[in-house]
Amino acid sequence: MINLSRLLNHADNERTVFFLRRHWLTILPLIIGFAIAIVLPFAVYAAILYRTPGFFDDASRFTLFVLAASMFFLYAWLFLFQNFIDWYLDIWIVTDRRIINIEQHGLFGRTVSELMLYNVQDVTSQIKGFVRTVLDYGDIEIQTASERVRFTFDNVAHPNHVAKRILELAAGQRTNPPGNPAT
Repeated sequence: MINLSRLLNHADNERTVFFLRRHWLTILPLIIGFAIAIVLPFAVYAAILYRTPGFFDDASRFTLFVLAASMFFLYAWLFLFQNFIDWYLDIWIVTDRRIINIEQHGLFGRTVSELMLYNVQDVTSQIKGFVRTVLDYGDIEIQTASERVRFTFDNVAHPNHVAKRILELAAGQRTNPPGNPAT
């Protein structure tokens, strides 16, 4: 988990309420596609041997096929790695004072946005579809009056519970803002 003390504007007594990522099921199609891509060169090799048994008797053809298959595997691994990094490093952190949105863009790009809870005006959770309903994951939109009007949490687990808790935290921040002693 990320150490909050390393993030900007950290308060000493700030505590993490939620540490959210996209649901694990959202990366499953990528893994299935990758598994199919791994099998593809072997299937092409078998199909070539079935159609023309003597095709790879020439060493140069076999060498070119191995080179092409190796390049294909390399690109498949790079594609999987880049998409996994994007999935894994897209993080939403809800503390008792703010919401931090960390979005990964490719391997070397990242956007970090911060929203103070007292700026939250509305929180909407949305679950669409049978699979999302059964596994209880969906999207959360946080409406504010600030420059960035909406924060969106995509495909997070238990969106109704998270949205309700964010609204509770925001109401608490509006009644007792940071810096004021609790009454």
